[in-house]
Amino acid sequence: MILTTERLQYLVEVANKGSFSAAADALGVSVAAVNKSIQHLEFDLEITLFERHSGKKPTLTNEGKRLYFQALDVLPKLIAMEHDAQMLSEGVESKLTICVHCYSFYPVYAEAFSELLQRYPHIELNIIEGEELKSYDDDFDILIAPTRLVTPRGLNLENLDTINWKLVCAPHFALAKLHGEIELNDLEQYRQIMLPQGFFTSKDYQEAMRYSSNTIAVDRFYQFNQLLFQGVGFALYPEALAKQAISDNKLVELDFDFGNEDVTWPIDIIWRKSLGVAGQWLIERLRQAAG
Repeated sequence: MILTTERLQYLVEVANKGSFSAAADALGVSVAAVNKSIQHLEFDLEITLFERHSGKKPTLTNEGKRLYFQALDVLPKLIAMEHDAQMLSEGVESKLTICVHCYSFYPVYAEAFSELLQRYPHIELNIIEGEELKSYDDDFDILIAPTRLVTPRGLNLENLDTINWKLVCAPHFALAKLHGEIELNDLEQYRQIMLPQGFFTSKDYQEAMRYSSNTIAVDRFYQFNQLLFQGVGFALYPEALAKQAISDNKLVELDFDFGNEDVTWPIDIIWRKSLGVAGQWLIERLRQAAG
């Protein structure tokens, strides 16, 4: 074959570096290998791609420039196709869609996603919001979310972690200035920021999370955080997500006694049985991250 991915890579690298030896260093091959590849390409095409003069940098001929610019366009696509083909042969997915609920998007899971991309750099990773699901038939490969207390058919499910709830507010919010233990009557005097009902936050769950009849409803978690940090209201917040904000003095934990009330929710991880090598690796890594 006259044109190969390797030959085009060598052509582009020599043109970019202006040196056969520099191109060889960048490609991790010998100078002889680069010279030989370019010479064979010129022989097969019956054209001269580089002007070579002793003591001077090799420069592209007009024909070489034409092929160079075409190579710039097609080379990334060829490399991507080769990577995809290799991933398929190894059983590695070309794409993973992970559905994560905002309440359970813990930093340790984000670290696991980062490690996934380092291990499988050519995989396409899509993250979608868990509360926007309509059913378990929606397009996702892995799901991390508060339990719905139901077992979906045809999917793998196991308990991954827990949400430990804390009542928090901004340091300058009125509740933060009260002395002593916060009472339920104190909370009733202020607005609580809450997300709406959704696929995971059922009506019963939402009522269990309510500590004030005065609420502010928001659709997105970034809106939730913005209002909370600005001191517009207080909120029930996952401890694992609150830690950094408390450390940065953006939030304070309220001294509130939940009594006998269970303030922990299980977090489930759900995945499809058709998951490939990368997905299976991520499942195990998430288990380790959750500890």
